[in-house]
Amino acid sequence: MSNKPTQPQAPQTPMLHTFSDSEYRERCQNAKGFYESRIEKPYAGILGAIVEFTPANLIDALELYHEYRKASWLPLDSVGGLPTAMLIESPQASFITIYLKKPPHQQESDLVKVCKQVKADYEAELEAALNAEIDRQVAMSLAKDERDRLQAEQQQRLNREQEVRDELAASRAKLRDELIKSGRLTKEGTAQ
Repeated sequence: MSNKPTQPQAPQTPMLHTFSDSEYRERCQNAKGFYESRIEKPYAGILGAIVEFTPANLIDALELYHEYRKASWLPLDSVGGLPTAMLIESPQASFITIYLKKPPHQQESDLVKVCKQVKADYEAELEAALNAEIDRQVAMSLAKDERDRLQAEQQQRLNREQEVRDELAASRAKLRDELIKSGRLTKEGTAQ
């Protein structure tokens, strides 16, 4: 066993905030599920596999549907909740909406973008969590330093108080001894 003084260890940052491939794959899979069931809204920055078309009339709707189907766009699954097409007619106007899924090659391209964004978001989340942990540990270390400083000051104050008490007691004892020698006090400390 050595008698070397031990150096205080610096706080260690745990490796909790590191990139996990399995977590990343799980997040991409989750984002893929959302992507596949989401209607794309470019004006809102939402990327989705489903695109909504609103042609002006039935003839345009049929031509649009035929043109996109020929280009490998897919009708929606019947269990998906959205119909492939809707026609709402009223005496004042008619509204036509067609929903189609992008072709597989376009969905794959979109999913590459989605996973890139998932990775960027995940890395930013990890960075923020790591910075928050570092900030927490710095605050804890500073608080400990402050507690130690206050304790040291308190101990110094107590030590100084004791020194003053000891000095006063020594001075009083010296004065008593002098008074006893001069005969003004008895050995018991009473005045004569």
